[in-house]
Formats: sequence, structure tokens, C-alpha cells
Amino acid sequence: MVGFTAGLLDAAVRASTVFIFAALGEIISERGGVLNLGVEGMMLVGALGGFATTVVTGSYWLGFLVGTALGALLALVHAFLCITLKSSQVISGIMLTLLGTGLTTFFGAEWVDKSIDGFPQTTLPLVGRYLVEIPIIGEALFRSTAPDFIALALVPIVWWFLFRTNLGLEVIAVGEDPETADTMGVDVFKMRYLCVLLGGAFAGAAGAHLSLAFSQLWATGMVAGRGWIAVALVIFAQWRPERALVGAYLFGLLDALQLRSQGIDLALDAGAPLSGVVNPLLELLMHPTIMATYPYLATIFVLVVTVVRFDDSRLGAPSALLEPYSRETD
Repeated sequence: MVGFTAGLLDAAVRASTVFIFAALGEIISERGGVLNLGVEGMMLVGALGGFATTVVTGSYWLGFLVGTALGALLALVHAFLCITLKSSQVISGIMLTLLGTGLTTFFGAEWVDKSIDGFPQTTLPLVGRYLVEIPIIGEALFRSTAPDFIALALVPIVWWFLFRTNLGLEVIAVGEDPETADTMGVDVFKMRYLCVLLGGAFAGAAGAHLSLAFSQLWATGMVAGRGWIAVALVIFAQWRPERALVGAYLFGLLDALQLRSQGIDLALDAGAPLSGVVNPLLELLMHPTIMATYPYLATIFVLVVTVVRFDDSRLGAPSALLEPYSRETD
């Protein structure tokens, strides 16, 4: 049981990195007042671009950078449509998700059977080799891939950027009251472009991590809804990076559970009371197809609880989210 728990925690930490990258990027974008529903498509483009680059060049670091850049490039389209042309942020985001899905389905067919040596497992410098000896959690927390450590380090960095720097406070001001921010000399359009591009870069990094570190392969549609979960995770986190980390580990655990729980026998003895009822129910709940829905059911549950528990003033959503800004009319 100890071995199963340690393995589950290790898989959960690795699975959570995808959500950390994507959720942090979405927090930055929405803090600037722009909703990005194209995260799923940007993650797919980042995953395919990073994987293809690694196959061709043999460098997983270059692949990771290319995947990040492709996510930012797709986000640039979103920024142009929503900020410059003032199109609907919802329609633009969904369109980019469909575009990313279509592009990766078409261009990714030739890369399905390729194999790579992605990011290797490593320990933290200096102290990592000692910390991995901690029972159960040591391997999970202190021996992982480079993107896992980068994502974890980005949580306090993004928090510090948003709440302790002048640029971050300008981002928040643009998301709360762009007219007042403009009056105070903040370039609303440039700031929103910056937020959307950073959000897209983080989404691309999430996709690159998925193909280069987590699975080390490319499969059509491999993001499998994680981008949508990341968007919901932002609401659960109330637009706070540190809370997004907690939510990412929760969803990472659910993601890992469906893979690690196969072969676990939880059935009661045939002679035990209620075994005739409990065992079929456990068999149904542990079925791989049913377990695959758990992250999405948890997403719905978390959203319902969060929205019901907090009113609009306490939820923390940026006031100008989804609202295009036009200096001429405002």
C-alpha cells in the first residue's frame, strides 16, 4: 500500500504541472480583463510543436521553447481579435480551440508513431538527493522533471509579479477599471496584449510539458479537456496563483488515480454483509471509462460549490473581464 501511495503521489505531481502552467497563464490573462477560452487549442499546438521539434532536433529544451512560443503565437490571434477588433472573447476563444484541434489533427498524423527521449527525472540541486529519502512524499516532491520544478517555482513568481510589482498592479488595474487606469497613464491595450500573450505562452508550455515530460509521445487530442479544467480552476482559485496550486494538485490526483487504480481490488468477501450490492457498485465506480469522467465531474462540483459559497464581490473576478475597452467611447 505504501508503494501504491508513493506512486500515486508521484503521478499526481507530474499530472498537476499541466494544470499549474495553464491556470497561471489564464489567471494573468483574466486579471488583465481578457477571458481566454482557447487554452485547449493553445495547449494542443504547444504539445505538437514541442514534440515535432524534439523529434527533428533531438533537443527537448528547444522543443519546450518552441511549444511555448507557438502557444503565444496563437494567443496573439486572440489578442488581435478581442483587443484590437473588440470581438467577443468567448467566440474568439472557442474558435481558437477548434482551430488548434483541427490543425494538430491534420499536421499531427505523421508524428503519432514517433518516439522521443523527453525530459529525464532529476532531483533538486544540492539538497534533492537527501530529500528524496523522505518516505512516501520524497520521490514525488523532490525527484521530477525540469518543467515540474519550473511550474512550481512560477507560482510564487506570478504571485509576486501580480501583487508586489508596479507592472502587476497595472495589470490588475486594467482588469478592474480600464478607464481609470488609462486616465492614470497606463496603456490599456499594450497591457492587455501582454497578459494574453503571457497566458498563451503558459498554455503552450503546459502542452509542451504534456508531450515532452508527462507522456513523451504525441497522440491526437491528447490534451483531452485539461485546458477547460484549467479555465474552471481559475474560478476555483478565485484568480489567486497560490490557490490555483492547491486546485492543480487536486485535479492532478484525480487524473493520476484513473491510471494507478487499475488492478486494485477493493471488493468485499463474498460472504460479507451487503457484498452483493457493494461489489457491483465498486466494480462500476472503478471501471476505467467511469473513472475517466471523475476530473470533469469534480470540475462541475468545484464550480458549483465556489459560485454558491461566494457572491460576486467575494468571488474575486476582475470587474472588467469580458468587457472590450475603447478610448473613443469611454
